[in-house]
Amino acid sequence: MLPGRILILLSTGEGNEMTLEERYANDPWLLDLYREKLLEPGWAGELDTVGLQYIKSSLKQSPSLRRRWGFRPSAKRLSENRIRAVAMDGVSAKRR
Repeated sequence: MLPGRILILLSTGEGNEMTLEERYANDPWLLDLYREKLLEPGWAGELDTVGLQYIKSSLKQSPSLRRRWGFRPSAKRLSENRIRAVAMDGVSAKRR
């Protein structure tokens, strides 16, 4: 795997794995768009497993991104329900 790439696993129960890179391999422009936009609170709407794992992996790597998503920068546990809620509705001014 190349430096700067994030491995995203899609679990279907059959051992298949899919990354964001694999999903958009035929459209590099769309891949770049999703890499950037998925990390904006409130942009993604309802997340599928690939999007959720991409966001969660990115949050684990960046304290400043955790803060933008309403988590403490030192947070170790990142609730999937909370990630899905922020992806859908953004972060309230109270949580910032």
